[in-house]
Amino acid sequence: MRSSLSPRPFSLALRLTFFISLSTILAFIAFTWIMLHSVEKHFAEQDVSDLQQISFTLNNILQSSAGTDEQKINKMREFLASYRSISAVLQNAEGEILFSTSQGPSLLPALNEVTFPVNKESGEIFIWAVENDHAVPGHSGTEMKRETFRIIASSGNAVSNGKPEPYRLLIGLSINFHLHYLAALKKNLIAIAVVISLLIIITIHIAVRKGHQPLRNVSDAIKNITSENLDVRLEPSRVPIELEQLVISFNHMIERIEDVFTRQANFSADIAHEIRTPITNLVTQTEIALSQHRTQNELEDVLYSSLEEYNRMTKMVSDMLFLAQADNNQLIPETVKFDLSAEVTKVFDFFEAWAEERGITLAFNGAPCVIEGDPLMFRRAINNLLSNAIRYTPEGQTVTVSVTEQANNVELIVENPGKPIPEEHLTRLFDRFYRVDPSRQRKGEGSGIGLAIVKSIVSAHHGKVSVESDSVSTRFTLSVPRLGNPR
Repeated sequence: MRSSLSPRPFSLALRLTFFISLSTILAFIAFTWIMLHSVEKHFAEQDVSDLQQISFTLNNILQSSAGTDEQKINKMREFLASYRSISAVLQNAEGEILFSTSQGPSLLPALNEVTFPVNKESGEIFIWAVENDHAVPGHSGTEMKRETFRIIASSGNAVSNGKPEPYRLLIGLSINFHLHYLAALKKNLIAIAVVISLLIIITIHIAVRKGHQPLRNVSDAIKNITSENLDVRLEPSRVPIELEQLVISFNHMIERIEDVFTRQANFSADIAHEIRTPITNLVTQTEIALSQHRTQNELEDVLYSSLEEYNRMTKMVSDMLFLAQADNNQLIPETVKFDLSAEVTKVFDFFEAWAEERGITLAFNGAPCVIEGDPLMFRRAINNLLSNAIRYTPEGQTVTVSVTEQANNVELIVENPGKPIPEEHLTRLFDRFYRVDPSRQRKGEGSGIGLAIVKSIVSAHHGKVSVESDSVSTRFTLSVPRLGNPR
């Protein structure tokens, strides 16, 4: 039972909406991150390619033996004039600036982080990003603007006056445009992501609610089922396949409940019928005895007849109490070891005179068989089966009782010839007060709960009882665990 203090579980609709929305939003975030990373990587690769090409050209100009130093500087200035976002600064070994663009000096702080290769002739290149402030004209005077560069640092020997002179060259590409584009893209994507996430949540909530509509339809149909219309069944083919097994299970449950209600109604009618008959007999006999003067012998006959009806009612009440104990799991058999064949023999001795009076022979097949259980209960079960078999066996025929040992069970079979029982009645024979004859007229055949008691006794011993009937005979089979076999 759920504690009153424990929180109530979230609804299925809320759970589905949350997890599906979360999965979709995470997938969208992953896609957005991949797209931003791809754009950023594309810009970086493009910048590196441009810087490498520019660095290669400038280094070729510096290392060329043709032309004076001034001519080389002019070539570099003319070459860089076509690149608006490129800044460059050239230093000699003493740190003097030999050439720079307008923003070239702003690259000098990057020299402190450059480790030039020992072999300066190799012209190795190092690439990184660095930020620097520089003054730019604005509407309110001079403003400080942060410029971000991607820089290539290279070194080598330039031919100057026929002699090799070492130099260091820094080339920076302004990536502010790319950064502004990425920042705007991120901002737009975040706004779009918020809107799309809300749309996703709303759409999924509507879809989940729409998807749960068959479940609500089934719930509404169940609400309309009462004790007055237990014959109503839900149609499994009209619900989604996920609910098909639920509907089938519900129909089976309703069938069992309907069966219980039907049996309860029949039980009330049957027990009223069974009790009314002896009470009517008692009232009738008493009224007849009081209607006129009777002799002592006549009064004794009335009392003996009344005593017979009292005994019948006492036995019926005793049987009903026995079944009530079985229904409430209060039927606890005594557990002792006994010979089942010996109990059959004792019952035979009791019924021998009645069977002989009806012209019926009793036969037993089987060897001694020791089982564990309550011998008095088993004797009562055998008594009910044997009395039932004798009652419906034609004169001159034989009732056979067999005891056989199987691999895990011991079977007791009571077989009698006679009129076959229709198949539709076989599964109901162990119901209380159930008779194959629907008229339920009393013909001295008992109270109608003997087989129900047999089933309760066998079930209390963890066994099973079944019945088969054909044109040859009717066979009741009791199957209980063998001695030492786990139940």
